[in-house]
Amino acid sequence: MEQEEQRRPKRRVRKKNSVRWGRVLIALLIVILVLGGLGFGLMKGYEAAKGYFTGNADTVVATPNTEATSSSNVPKGPTVPLEQKSLDKPMYILVVGKDNSNPAQGDALFLMAVNEQQKNVDIIGIPSNTKIDSRDKKSVSMINTMYSSGNIELTKAVVEDLFHIPIPYYIVVDEAAFKKTLDVVGSQDMYVEKEMVHIDSNTGNADVNLARGYQTLDADKALQYVRYVDNDNNAFSRTQRQERLLKQVLSTQEDTFTILRMWHIWRLWSHFDTNIATSDAVKLVMNLGSLSSTQIQYYILPGTKETINSEIYWNYDPVEAQQLLGITLGNAPIEGGNDGSTNESTGSNASKGKEG
Repeated sequence: MEQEEQRRPKRRVRKKNSVRWGRVLIALLIVILVLGGLGFGLMKGYEAAKGYFTGNADTVVATPNTEATSSSNVPKGPTVPLEQKSLDKPMYILVVGKDNSNPAQGDALFLMAVNEQQKNVDIIGIPSNTKIDSRDKKSVSMINTMYSSGNIELTKAVVEDLFHIPIPYYIVVDEAAFKKTLDVVGSQDMYVEKEMVHIDSNTGNADVNLARGYQTLDADKALQYVRYVDNDNNAFSRTQRQERLLKQVLSTQEDTFTILRMWHIWRLWSHFDTNIATSDAVKLVMNLGSLSSTQIQYYILPGTKETINSEIYWNYDPVEAQQLLGITLGNAPIEGGNDGSTNESTGSNASKGKEG
């Protein structure tokens, strides 16, 4: 009898131990399943990335819900290898924002000077009404009409003549691509500095309708913000707003991991018309790494407003344009000169550009 009572506690201990070990085994099984799933996902991701960067696109397995496949990320035209020739010479990229009007115009133009080796980016905004003289000097046009006349080739050639440099690379962003970008990077919290309303003459509806004040701009509202032109047809202030939104978007990406930025580029690149391969764009983001907002400088092409036949033009200053170009090459701004730089002040961009 005493022997049986002595055995009972031991049986209870064994019973408790068996329950605990069962829980441990279940937990281990869950961990193994989770790690196995993660490992499978990482393996598939590695295979996809390896196949993409090595050009073996067949390793990417497409599914009905796949947003970015190997075929969708194939550039739309011939590409130019993205490479920096020397330490002090940046890579020049022309970015054109194209509207959906017929004929389409390039109403947002930026010359980007990307120095990958020195980890520095200069962005020069070119007002869409910048005056371009004809070859015979007998007529003038606005630079935004260059796209409707000769697409990106003519636009790029005109900007090359303006700054007297070759521009090997270009990126064209239409309205759909712009909205897709905002959908991917997220809505932007910004202060809208004034009420912005524009009535479409064809439909009679407001295609721009933004109230003044701090608010969240989704893709549709952000597009309205960068498209709006003031009542005096001041394209200079619109260029300021375009740069302001660009600065806001880039600053929100500053705190994200480099791998996430690379993923964003890979998802978005097929939506742009560009001669830069997706792989080169992703590698550029990877090489720039944790580029901070202090390493990105914003400028606007210096000039003055001029009225010709009741049309307002931005008459750029060729000398100051060359000084501005010199900044992208590492030259210090000339004392007392007008470099057209912009900065944030009281919720809006203040510029040294002359509007008189």
